[in-house]
Amino acid sequence: MAFEFLIYERKGQICYLTLNRPEKLNALNPGLMEELREALATIEVDPEIRVVILTGAGRAFSAGFDITREPGDPELHEIPPDIRRDQLKHHIDTFMMIWNLSKPVIAAVNGLALAGACELMQVCDIKIASENAILGEPEIRAGLGPPFLITPFSVSPMKAKELLLTGDTIDAQEALRLGMINRVVPQDQLMYECERTAKKICLMAQVGVKMTKRAVNRVMEGMGFLSTIEHNLELMVHFETSTSPEIDAFNEVRRESGLKAALNWRDDRFRDL
Repeated sequence: MAFEFLIYERKGQICYLTLNRPEKLNALNPGLMEELREALATIEVDPEIRVVILTGAGRAFSAGFDITREPGDPELHEIPPDIRRDQLKHHIDTFMMIWNLSKPVIAAVNGLALAGACELMQVCDIKIASENAILGEPEIRAGLGPPFLITPFSVSPMKAKELLLTGDTIDAQEALRLGMINRVVPQDQLMYECERTAKKICLMAQVGVKMTKRAVNRVMEGMGFLSTIEHNLELMVHFETSTSPEIDAFNEVRRESGLKAALNWRDDRFRDL
């Protein structure tokens, strides 16, 4: 299959999906999200595919959702709440395709996995990171919220609050200690380790793999995962269509000097801490 922002490859029973906007650190723009949906739908009905490996091109898994704005685009607080809800719901529905996919998805985290991409990584079934991976959800620092609230189910609610309220990032070893990922490997062994794990799963009875994934998902759903996602959607719509002095200041820098300058302004506020 040929895509503009996604590389789709099949080698035997393994399907490789590579987020392919390396010049933008694989930021998740609408085109990439639509292609990911199409690829996942194709994988679901292909009986030859048993495992998926999801990774990013270049030096990042993904920097998160693309928050670039064109001149004249409205600010988030200017978007009607019902429209913003539909936008966020579309992201959630795409991530839920991974959650409900009958084949396991292995995340090969080869660098930055931030914000929405950190959530994308966490919804995968097995997460293997290179030693140079950086993870976190810094959305709050730019006046955004986590659209897919999975972090409290990956780490303790106490640690999830710290990460989400401060926007701090963590390295791969800390993510491993917290239980956010399965293991850490050297960068040059990342794909080998992911393929080794995928090949093990390919040898299993596929009905067993499908039912076991579903069974573990049901554990989290029994703990309130689905209702958490639903309630969080409403809270994030309220958050993102509101404004504050901090959000206004970030947006002003972005409008006058561009997104990179705004992100630098955002990060400079925390350097001494």
